[in-house]
Amino acid sequence: MADPDLKKKYPDQAGPASAEAPAEAGGAAAEMAEASEDEASESDNDDDYVGEMDEAPPPVVNQGRRRVSVCAESPSESMNATVKVIPKNETETERILEILKKNVLFKHLDPEQMNTVKDAMALVDFKDGDAIIKQGDDGDNFYVLDEGTVHCEVKKDEEVVFQMDYGVGDSFGELAIMYNAPRAATCTASSSPCKLWALDRVSFKVILMKTTISKRNIYKGFLQQVPILAQLTEYEILTIADALQEESFTDGEVICKQGDTGETFYIIKEGTAVCSQKNAAGAEGEVARLENGAYFGEIALLTSKPRQATVSVVGDLRCLTLDRKTFKRVMGPLQDILMRSMDHYNKFQAANI
Repeated sequence: MADPDLKKKYPDQAGPASAEAPAEAGGAAAEMAEASEDEASESDNDDDYVGEMDEAPPPVVNQGRRRVSVCAESPSESMNATVKVIPKNETETERILEILKKNVLFKHLDPEQMNTVKDAMALVDFKDGDAIIKQGDDGDNFYVLDEGTVHCEVKKDEEVVFQMDYGVGDSFGELAIMYNAPRAATCTASSSPCKLWALDRVSFKVILMKTTISKRNIYKGFLQQVPILAQLTEYEILTIADALQEESFTDGEVICKQGDTGETFYIIKEGTAVCSQKNAAGAEGEVARLENGAYFGEIALLTSKPRQATVSVVGDLRCLTLDRKTFKRVMGPLQDILMRSMDHYNKFQAANI
């Protein structure tokens, strides 16, 4: 859609451009071109547009700040691309590696891969209130927070349906890059200074995409088997999938004891666990057996009650876990999530594990 003022002032130049852009870009791109032109008209003067039209360039969809074709590279091109190297001093190098080793997306990388990520990262600064990424925009960078806080929210029909805050060491921005999709959320700096390390989309794909997608898809499948967590949105499920850690236990090992303080939420990936409880007389008896896809420990994290059962291992066991801090951060106010399906929650609360 051409700017109405431009059409009045320069009908000959504005007319052909508005007719060619949709044909060149297709329906979806044309809509983005309209939004981009509207944005550009607010900040650029009319003379700038006239100059471009007089030179008769080919139709350009991206007249504003958004990059429409950023997702166009093929997977093979990304994987064969050369990862950039940005020089850093010793202090910056140590700081980045310290953050990466604690980040859930990078823990599985070997030292060589970790150094490759470090070399490709660039330091970016934002002030309180600055938009780092905007929902609906294309994704150019993946971010790891080094200093400050970032507020994230997802809107649907102008209503906020999900929000959370990121702290030092947290990361965001990978969804749009991994799935060649628009940004799923808006992330805004909520402190000054706010410093982040940015990894460009090509470097991210070359280094992380293969292993991260594999991990994400496997863990997502487990989350969808958990009745309560299955009520979450796609964005919430993927957020949790990225935060999960894997732990292994051996035969006879006690994972948690009745009466202890609960600090971890568990989902059984492979194996069997036995839940036992003591009655009023002090006699302990088995109350449940949990196998693949089952979970335990959420009540203690939800209510701060002590563990209501002892959980021990039969054979070898592998679990996906969330600690208390991560559980609260990635799940948000869980009571609100459970309100979406209170019948489910009442049923599982009755188990009281």
